[in-house]
Amino acid sequence: MKALVSNTVPGLSLSRLRALTAVAEEGSYSAAARRIGVSHSAVAQQVRDLERAHAIHLFDRVRGVLRPTPACLELCDIGNRMQEAERDAVRVLARRGPTGQHRLRVGLGNSMPGIALVGRVLAQHPTLTVTVGSGSHQEIMAAVSRREVDVAVLPDLPADTRFRRAPVLSQEVVAIVSPGNPMADRGEVTLEDLAASPLVYRSPGSSTQKVVDRAFRQAGYDPQPRLTADTRDAVYEAVALGIGVGFMWRFGTYRADTVRRIRVPEFRSTVDEVVFALADEKNALVDLFFNVAGQFRPETIMQI
Repeated sequence: MKALVSNTVPGLSLSRLRALTAVAEEGSYSAAARRIGVSHSAVAQQVRDLERAHAIHLFDRVRGVLRPTPACLELCDIGNRMQEAERDAVRVLARRGPTGQHRLRVGLGNSMPGIALVGRVLAQHPTLTVTVGSGSHQEIMAAVSRREVDVAVLPDLPADTRFRRAPVLSQEVVAIVSPGNPMADRGEVTLEDLAASPLVYRSPGSSTQKVVDRAFRQAGYDPQPRLTADTRDAVYEAVALGIGVGFMWRFGTYRADTVRRIRVPEFRSTVDEVVFALADEKNALVDLFFNVAGQFRPETIMQI
C-alpha cells in the first residue's frame, strides 16, 4: 500500500532550528533575517511552521522584543549543537580537493617563512594540495577564528587561549633600499637617517608598519611617507624601482635579487614568527605543519 502524501507542515529541520536560534538571540524577526541572510517573512514563516507542526508556543512578545519560552531555549540548545556539527562536516569536506586529495588551507601574513614551511610539508606529503591565502595581521587571525584556514603563520601573535601555537623563528624589521640608494652598502642606518629619506609605508594594520610607527614615535620623529602600499609586494617593487626606503621582516621574502636589507638598531627587539591554529582543531595535516615548523632552520634555505 502506498504511503499517503501528508499535507501537514514538515517537522523539524536544521534550517528551522537555525532561524529559531537567530530569533531567540536577536530578539526580532528582522534582526534574525539580517543575520542569516534571508527575508523577514521567511524567518517568521519558519517559526510559525514549527509552532503549528508541533502545537508549541515558542516566543512571547515583551515590550516589542521576542523572548524565547523555556521550550524554545531547549530547542535552541539542540539547534546550536546541530549547527556546530554542520560546521564540522563543512570543515571535513573542505579538507578534500575536487579529485578527493587531502587539502590544507594556510593563511600567511608574510610570504616567508610560510611558503618555505608549505614546501617542506608538500615534500613529506606528495598527494596533498595546499591553498594559501595572505592578508594583514587582523585578516589572518580572523580567518583562523572563522575556520576559513586550518593553520596560519604570523609575526608577533598576541597571547590568546583559543590558539595552539609554536614559534618558527625570531626576526626583526629591517629597512630595504634599492642597489642605487646611497645607503645600500651600509650595514646599519639610524632612524634619523630614515626620517630624512623618502619612505615607502605599508597601510595601517600591517605588523611591519606597527613596528616602524612605534619606533619613530618613541624617537620623536613623525616622517610622512612618499608612498603607502597595501601589500608587501607593492612595497618591495616600489623600493626596487628607487621610489624610497621601505621596511620588511628580515625573513619576509626569499628574494634577494634587487633590494638590500639594512639593520636599524633602534627597532631593537626581535619578534617571533608563530605557527598557530585553533586549539580544538583536530587535523593530522595541521599536526604535520606544526612538526615541520619545529624542525625549520631558515638560514639553510633563505637568503638574507
